[in-house]
Amino acid sequence: MKLYATVVSLVFLWAAQSAEAKTLRIAVGLSIPPYIIKEESRGIEYDILKEVLLSQGYEMEPVYVPLGRTLHMIKSDKVDGIMSTGADNLPGCYTDSHITYWNFAISLKSAHLKIESVHDLIDKSVLSFQNAKNYLGADFKQMAEKNRQYKEVADQSIQNKLLFNGRADVVVADRYIFEWFRNDASVQKVADTNQEVEYHRLFEPSNFRAVFKDGAICAAFNVGLKDLRESGRYQEIIASYNVIAPELMN
Repeated sequence: MKLYATVVSLVFLWAAQSAEAKTLRIAVGLSIPPYIIKEESRGIEYDILKEVLLSQGYEMEPVYVPLGRTLHMIKSDKVDGIMSTGADNLPGCYTDSHITYWNFAISLKSAHLKIESVHDLIDKSVLSFQNAKNYLGADFKQMAEKNRQYKEVADQSIQNKLLFNGRADVVVADRYIFEWFRNDASVQKVADTNQEVEYHRLFEPSNFRAVFKDGAICAAFNVGLKDLRESGRYQEIIASYNVIAPELMN
C-alpha cells in the first residue's frame, strides 16, 4: 500500500508540473541536420534546447521559419524566443552558449593534401555550403572569388558524394553536418564513405546562444544547461546522432 501511495503521489506530482509548465513559442530555422530535423521534430540543437527548457518547467512550441526570419520574429514580438543566433543586438536576453558550429576544410587522407591556411585552397577544387564565402571571413571570400574551381551547394549531401568519389579535392562543412551525411544511406549508395578523411582547422568555432524576451527564462535556461552538461546528458544527445568530434590536422 505504501508503494502504491508513493507511485500515485509521483503521478500526481508529474501531472501538476506538466499542467503548470508554460509553453514558449520559439522561432526555429528550417532543417539543418543533424542540428535541426524539422520533419521529425528533433536534432542535436533542438533536443538540447527542448530538454533544458523542460527541466526548468517550460515546454517548447517550435515555429519553423527561414533562419534569417527568426531575427524578425523576436524583434516583432511574434515569439518568446529564438533557438540560436550569432547576432548580438537583438531585444531580450542572451543565454550562455548552448551549441557550437565548427567548419573545417575536409579532404581525403589518401590525397595527402597540405592545407594549413585558406590560401592553400586557391588551386584546389573546393565545394562549400551555400553563402560560405560571405560567412567565413575576408580571406576565404577572396579565395572563393579567385578560385575558378570553387562552388557552393545548398544540398550538403552533394559535398560527401563528390569528395568520396574524387570529384572534389576539398569540402568546407561543419564537422557534424559532414559526419551526418557521411552516414546517410543515399550517400553510401553512390560512394565509399569508409575512406579516411582529414579535418584541416582553418576556421574558429562559432558559439551560438538562444535569445528570450524574458530575463527569468534566460536565468533558468542557464541553470538547466549547466545541469545538462554536468550530468553527461549533453554529450549523450550529440552521440545519439552518430557523430563524433574529428581528429584535427592543424
